[in-house]
Amino acid sequence: MSITSKIERVSDEIKTMEVPEWKVDGKPLKIFYTQLTVGESKKIAKRYPNFMEKITDSEVQVYIIIQKAMDEKGDPLFDIGDKNWFDENCPLVVQRVVAPMIVSQSVEEQEKN
Repeated sequence: MSITSKIERVSDEIKTMEVPEWKVDGKPLKIFYTQLTVGESKKIAKRYPNFMEKITDSEVQVYIIIQKAMDEKGDPLFDIGDKNWFDENCPLVVQRVVAPMIVSQSVEEQEKN
């Protein structure tokens, strides 16, 4: 019997972040997300081959956010039609939003271990 049926996956854990630069009704946008999975990576790689090598490319980052960002109900916050909206945003904000979606632990969590 394979051990995989007993493993608790961190990728299933829903995490949240607030983006103070993106306000809704005067409050920072709250984004719910799960870690990027291998299956999702494959899907992204079909659109952006070798995307992990190009992870600093804003277009790749925006695509990941569109794929991963959810509301509290688990519904997508963005769709592919929102790509142009991201073009008018600070790339550092986009980078800050996408980082925890693709990295399994924050620097703070790594330092605790």
